[in-house]
Amino acid sequence: SQHYRSIFQQRQAWYLRHFFDPATHRSLKKDGSLMDTQTSYAVPLALNILDDTEKAFAAQYLAEACTRSSIDDDKVERPPYSLMTGFIGTSCISKALSDSGHSDIAYKMLLNRQYPSWLYPVEQGATTIWERLNSYTKENGFGGNNSMNSFNHYSFGSVGAWLYNYVLGIQRDEAAPGWQHFYLQPQLETTGALTWARGHYDSPYGRIESGWRRTEDGWSYQAVVPANTTAT
Repeated sequence: SQHYRSIFQQRQAWYLRHFFDPATHRSLKKDGSLMDTQTSYAVPLALNILDDTEKAFAAQYLAEACTRSSIDDDKVERPPYSLMTGFIGTSCISKALSDSGHSDIAYKMLLNRQYPSWLYPVEQGATTIWERLNSYTKENGFGGNNSMNSFNHYSFGSVGAWLYNYVLGIQRDEAAPGWQHFYLQPQLETTGALTWARGHYDSPYGRIESGWRRTEDGWSYQAVVPANTTAT
């Protein structure tokens, strides 16, 4: 309704006034100093709370923040495509990149095996998802994290939603409850680093399947649309 639209616009204006520089459009901390981090752009982009002008700048700055080297909390420089986010930013970063036309960057971050990344723990032998990106590192071992550190914790597994929604391309239609209508729009990995993807989602109407594969002359794509539903 117009009432709630008005409230949203008021809160949006407050947020932009306090956390974005009107001159440079870069993100700010509460004290007005520069923030300019992956999370500071990924979260508002993923939540769709920016106006069109700020959205365009945030998309550009998010891409920059992901493709440059960064300094972590221990003052160590980390390479491009590192995951410089906490719980909240990690759940938003891949979605924000893809929604902004940067799925190529999202894929490079997904497939990065250097610390800090999703696959670094896998390289260390992890079979579950860790609570912290630095739960264990070759540099610092457990790094004093044992007082509060789980090696079976969902936290950074939120990238799984991006795998379903963007790699497989299975997305619900908010206007059609219960997945009666949905979208199939996979965003492919085009460099050859990933040559196939396949998966499914068990909706109330039945199993939705989506899968693609690189072939010698292009791509093949297969999908299953359950009975009594439609897909775009």
